[in-house]
Amino acid sequence: MTTSSASSSPPTGSSPGSELDLVGEICPFTFVRTKLALEALPLGATLRVIVDHEPAVRNIPRSAVEWGQGVAGVTQLAPDRWAIDLTKHVR
Repeated sequence: MTTSSASSSPPTGSSPGSELDLVGEICPFTFVRTKLALEALPLGATLRVIVDHEPAVRNIPRSAVEWGQGVAGVTQLAPDRWAIDLTKHVR
């Protein structure tokens, strides 16, 4: 399931690769929305978070690790856009 806007609900399906588009959102809302989206996914699921707020590129992975989740990587998609790939390890 793909979330197409920052105002949409987090993905709730059990698809192995969900995406959360947070373009236009700033910290701390980027991590709050990411955490809610991960909570809705089953263990082992992946979540790709798309952001354009540069501090989120550091804050989301750091917070996810502190929360016990996996960070598969961060990819720069464009000069001001990044994809953060997470894996749910804990409930």
